Amino acid sequence: MKLSYNWLKEYISFKASPKDLAERLTMAGLEIKSVDQKGGDYIFDAEITSNRPDWLSVYGVAREIRAITGSKLKSVDVKLPKESTSLKPSITIEDKKGCLRYAGRIIDGVEVGLSPKWLIEKIEGAGVRPVNNVVDITNFCIMELGQPLHVFDYDKLDGGKIIVRKARKGEEIITIDGVKRKLDESILVIADAGKPVAIAGVMGGKETEVTFSTKRILSESAYFDPPTIRMAAKKLGISTESSYRFERGVDLDGVVSASNRATALICDLAKAKAISKAVDAGTRTAKQAKITLRISKANKILGMKVPASKCASILKGLGLKVKQKGKDSLEILVPSFRADLKEGIDLIEEIARIYGYDKVPETLTKISIWGKGSQKSTGKATEEMIRESLVGMGLNEVISHALISKGSIVNKIMNIGEDKLPKVQNPLSSGSEALRPSALCGIMDVLSHNINRKIPDMRIFELGKSYFCKDDGTPSEKGVLAIALCGIKAKDWRNKTALDIFDLKGIIEAVFEKLGISGYEFEAKASPLLAPSASSSIKIDGKDIGILGKLNKAVLDGYDIKVPIFVSELDLKPMCAHAKPGQKFVELPRYPSMIRDISLIVDDKISNSEITGLIKRTCGDLAVSVKPFDLYRGEQVPKGSKSILYSVEYRASDRTLTDEEVNVLDKKIREVLAGRFNAKIR
Repeated sequence: MKLSYNWLKEYISFKASPKDLAERLTMAGLEIKSVDQKGGDYIFDAEITSNRPDWLSVYGVAREIRAITGSKLKSVDVKLPKESTSLKPSITIEDKKGCLRYAGRIIDGVEVGLSPKWLIEKIEGAGVRPVNNVVDITNFCIMELGQPLHVFDYDKLDGGKIIVRKARKGEEIITIDGVKRKLDESILVIADAGKPVAIAGVMGGKETEVTFSTKRILSESAYFDPPTIRMAAKKLGISTESSYRFERGVDLDGVVSASNRATALICDLAKAKAISKAVDAGTRTAKQAKITLRISKANKILGMKVPASKCASILKGLGLKVKQKGKDSLEILVPSFRADLKEGIDLIEEIARIYGYDKVPETLTKISIWGKGSQKSTGKATEEMIRESLVGMGLNEVISHALISKGSIVNKIMNIGEDKLPKVQNPLSSGSEALRPSALCGIMDVLSHNINRKIPDMRIFELGKSYFCKDDGTPSEKGVLAIALCGIKAKDWRNKTALDIFDLKGIIEAVFEKLGISGYEFEAKASPLLAPSASSSIKIDGKDIGILGKLNKAVLDGYDIKVPIFVSELDLKPMCAHAKPGQKFVELPRYPSMIRDISLIVDDKISNSEITGLIKRTCGDLAVSVKPFDLYRGEQVPKGSKSILYSVEYRASDRTLTDEEVNVLDKKIREVLAGRFNAKIR
């Protein structure tokens, strides 16, 4: 939002320079992104948070400056001429959910023309194009008070009626931008006796717009339901100053006062001859929240002592009504323009940001160490160990968006129906329609973004959540660990070896070792996202807890990635359940070990885990280590087969093994491998 420094000073007197004021507003939570000089004025570019619609007005920001500086805020005085009894607008609200309040007034004998220089400068400074004096006044009031207004050429309204209703099937309207728009039954409209004349809260119609020939107008000031306006604006692809404010919620109590302000200016600048009494339909007053604030509790949360008088002064400066209730309590009546204030903690936040976060004293944080009597959960402690382990291996942690498009690439390939996706009722964009079913959705976005910007070497992980709907439609979530690798192993001109699936497998094994997880295995198993030749499930005690492998071509093409990507996604719950993170020291071996190598050719479909598992079961505790250290596929090996070289380490805990004992075990292993897997021993 654009804010004029000089315009702000018309409502409140302060000594701060534009730069100092911008800094103080930013420190109080109203971020000023830039300050640009324009003639003799300065224009602030403010970033308004969605929970503060009261900041979408010059007067609302002036109120904030009053709280920060303690300066006196001037009121917006309105003097209306005597109302005519012969003029009376006809206002009917059919959709009371979509329109809580509607105030309409007829203004007769207007002289529509060009606006004075001061008015043009103000609205142009706010980024609005001038049209004519009447329309410019409504735009001025939107910027000044934050209440959207609209004016109709009254003589072009069929029957002189205003009806607030939902559009009917097949209805159309040509909006003031000259575009014909098709309406449906979900869109709220302002209609006359026969047709829609405006899309409520979004844009007016071309047929009833105010022109230089207009003599009588009907002014509109209303409160429309925010979700209804947002849905209509999104469906029609329109975003206006009015819809932007209605979507966030305007002040229900400010509807008539804004109408009066605009009417007074029209009478002054457009020389109106007569006005009717405003017909105020619908709910006329908003419910004001009443909150009791304990100062001792506020000070405990803030970690500093703010006197009750100072707390009361800050809250009064923000426009709240404050009443002292004993030494330790304040009773606060929240005005309708601060609908975001609902509980005591909200008031404490207001006190903190106005008093100044820089005044909060520096103190040492009390950290609980994981262990007996600690408040830290086992799950959180396990996640910290996983994070520490992965970072120690050179991976970078990322935090990606949980919201995705319903038609995302991962969803399509995994064939996840919309009924299994937790969906957002009013998404902000097409890319935030549902919650992700897999953390790999976010990981892929990160990879695509970086790879397409010439950053090919990536080692990343995310500790986050994936979301799904149960069979009964109830939304649920689970904690997951997602890992992705691509590029070369090390940035060394002498070594250009690419990362592969075994690097990822080794990382997962290192994490399991760090957590003290045993009884895990990797089993070849197809997955929709992974290439058939490099797809594996990860099991603990025989139960699947995740996947590991190389992304298939369909996924890579969907993200326009040309390099191999190796990924894994694991369920954190079973990992936490099987974790035994306590470091346990064991005695060093008293007896030496003996090593034998076994070279064999087996079918390509036989996995390493199957071979190592068979060797360990054959030898029992005497085989303390079974490791593959060479893999070959080529001309000297039959097609569909692979050559693997294993190193088997033998040791007994109570004696030194003899050559004869080891030779017997080695022979037995070779026989078992040949019989079980039809392996050819080389």
